[in-house]
Amino acid sequence: MIFVWINKQNWKTPGPIVNMTVHNAHSFSEIGFETHLVVGNGEDSDTMTDLEQFYDLPLNSRFRIHRIPRWQVGKSAYSFSVFYQGLRLILALAKKDRVTVISRNSGFLWFLVWLCRHPKISGYYELHDFYADLSWVDQKKSGHYREKIYEHLFLPRLDGLICITAAQQERYGKVFPHLPSCAFPLGTKIREEKQHPEEMRKRRTLLYVGHMHGEKGVDFLLRTAAHLAPQGIRMLFLGGKEKEIFEFRKKVRKQGIENAVEFIPFLPPEQMHRIIAEKAGAGVVMLKDNYYNRYLTCPVKALDYLSHGLPVIGSDLPSVREVMADACLYIPPDDEKRFASAVSEIFENPERYAEMVSKARKRAEAITWQKRAEGITDFILKNETSCQGESA
Repeated sequence: MIFVWINKQNWKTPGPIVNMTVHNAHSFSEIGFETHLVVGNGEDSDTMTDLEQFYDLPLNSRFRIHRIPRWQVGKSAYSFSVFYQGLRLILALAKKDRVTVISRNSGFLWFLVWLCRHPKISGYYELHDFYADLSWVDQKKSGHYREKIYEHLFLPRLDGLICITAAQQERYGKVFPHLPSCAFPLGTKIREEKQHPEEMRKRRTLLYVGHMHGEKGVDFLLRTAAHLAPQGIRMLFLGGKEKEIFEFRKKVRKQGIENAVEFIPFLPPEQMHRIIAEKAGAGVVMLKDNYYNRYLTCPVKALDYLSHGLPVIGSDLPSVREVMADACLYIPPDDEKRFASAVSEIFENPERYAEMVSKARKRAEAITWQKRAEGITDFILKNETSCQGESA
């Protein structure tokens, strides 16, 4: 079997979306499958060098990357060229073996449905939201309705769905009860270097990774930073754009804590992980309590923390618990007193800190990218065996 992953965004786009797709696809090659990744071209660069030095992944002869220039009209770039070239590649590969196609792009769904008619091609959609039922969305936009139409029109014609949370799988199961699905959180990449817990604890630095959005708990962390600074606790924010960071720096200057808070904009994954390994003492996943954060998100930042064996403080939400299991100190969102207490529990107690590091490393081993790929592959093989049995 050959796997093909389709992502319309450009190679080396900052942020987690393309990074997660590259790791997703690469993990299938690591467990022995020929795997192809079709993405937008982005700026010219050496792809194999990027894989090692930008995405921090080893070269693998089974992993092949196809960078497709996106059609440019004025200042707008269009994804049709990526989808069309992906379609041609898939049809060519199907001449020599069965092909499983996976994408998270709704614009590729009608291509995917058409491909599923081929006897040697199966198609799966990786979900990162819940558009099939918009009753949970307070402020609906035209894009929400478009996505809902796409999902109701195309998803029932696919071979199955890949969910990132169990709650997401349950909700899609109610809308499409006859559509096979599985649920696996996104994966961890185990770091080879294992630092001594005491060295990590003495940094007394809380780490936040990701977009600088309010619903991710950034405002909460900035409020608590002023209370933690006198205790010698620093905060490091890795992510966001320069324009956003400029505004946040103004806020911390007004609070008089600019020496206790550091902002670094989005970096290539390899550089980001190097900084985490050098500076971080604990990770924070203080998501606000809303429907999306409770049931539909798999916090990538939590996976980054686990990969480094960092103790973690997180919001007591189902999505966070599903990723972190027992490797996290859970507190109610927006509870500043409990947060300060959890920070103290981590940094002031060497034995407790070492225990949390051990739990984080064990949890990271349980949900690696390779184990996710193995789980998805098992689901696909069982699903196709079941379908063949029914047709017989």
